[in-house]
Amino acid sequence: MKTYLIILTSFFIILSGCKETIIESQIPKEFTNDLLHADLIGRVVQNDSKAMVIVSQIEPIDSVEISPVDGSFAFNDLRIGNYNITIRSENYRIYSREDFLLQGGSIISLGEIELSTVPDLVESFYPEDKGEIVYDWRYGRITVSILFTEPMDRESVEKAFSVEPAVEGIFNWGNYTQSPMYSLFADRSSGYDLGATITTYSKVSSVSYAFAKKDSYPDKEYKITLGTTAKDTAGNFLRFPLNFSFKTVQSYSTQNGIMTDPIHGDIEVSPLNYSYNGITVTFPRRMNKSSVEALTTVTPPMNTIFLWPEENVLRIYTGGPFLSDTTITVSIDKSAKDKDNVEIGQDFNFSFRTAALNISSTSPSNGQLFISPTSPLQFNFNNFVTLSSAQSAITISPQVSGTFSYGGYYPYEQMNQIVFTPNSPLAANTKYTVNIAATILDMHSSNMKQAYSFSFVTRPN
Repeated sequence: MKTYLIILTSFFIILSGCKETIIESQIPKEFTNDLLHADLIGRVVQNDSKAMVIVSQIEPIDSVEISPVDGSFAFNDLRIGNYNITIRSENYRIYSREDFLLQGGSIISLGEIELSTVPDLVESFYPEDKGEIVYDWRYGRITVSILFTEPMDRESVEKAFSVEPAVEGIFNWGNYTQSPMYSLFADRSSGYDLGATITTYSKVSSVSYAFAKKDSYPDKEYKITLGTTAKDTAGNFLRFPLNFSFKTVQSYSTQNGIMTDPIHGDIEVSPLNYSYNGITVTFPRRMNKSSVEALTTVTPPMNTIFLWPEENVLRIYTGGPFLSDTTITVSIDKSAKDKDNVEIGQDFNFSFRTAALNISSTSPSNGQLFISPTSPLQFNFNNFVTLSSAQSAITISPQVSGTFSYGGYYPYEQMNQIVFTPNSPLAANTKYTVNIAATILDMHSSNMKQAYSFSFVTRPN
């Protein structure tokens, strides 16, 4: 209702007659209502849903269809009091809000309301729609779970449930899991009767469906549907289907990005990389090997060899231990593709710096006592070293004659370990000092940054 204030600002008596100016103004509702009424407005986001908005107090009082233009709705001159509102539309969950107060002389806005596409009987489900889950279990099973708002008729739910692509699996009622299952009563070796049916309970409102191992794949999209023939134990059917999809990704360690070992920015990385894994790059998806290899560069240039221990794991062998005291950079071009020919989308670069050549340990250790006079001396380095440089760089005082060799045995020599075997037993109860000059070289001709020395004492006779 509009109230107009007509203000007569002037009038003149002219020969031709009278003239007046009219100014129209909206009076605030609180000054025009009788304080016993109020307006209710709002907007449904899905303006094409043809949603019907119902206002009630125990019984429905009024209803209106939302505007197809912007989804708005309005109720005018409702009496003050507490109201319930319900919004219904096909293929959308029923929206309800209860016991909200309308105060006299006011305009109450419910704001924007987004209707849910989850059926009324469904409380939640896993995995989430369009989500990604990590699946790389040799012994696991992909699992889909649904939690209902009411106890469900199990037979109708199982018949209405489907997966695309088609899979086989097992329903596990009374269970709601949010991860792939390691074990479910799916193997005959477990001792469970696969045909057994539990009929003694009907209050079950959750179910998990575990895929058969043969149908569980990484890097795969699955679409789940629960049709409208599913019903609760009271006979209420789903008003519209539950539809959602998810993808699996193959990686324990990364779901949304690329992981590396060594990690970007690492320093003092052992040139031997003691796990002997070279440079490892773990992708969130199975990759197109030839595409990745062609678009991967290592700086400075090395005799790189590419290995794939897993479909999503690239191992880069650099032709031996890493270069000592060097910044190594790995670059993968953004056009590298996965097995679905999807590009990674942006350039990926990481770098790390290796440690300089140095002594990692000795035997005997520095300051050790009661050393057997017949024990050989061992020098362990963090990189392969050349035997010739070791022979000239290592000196012992008092002077001892003997031979230098690599640790281990043929053909498995440990080229990072130098062994000195005295020609005769060392003197008993004597202090010996070993000096290792910085001139010793690794296999890439890098030398130590500083000399190293240590002392030990042999045992008495």
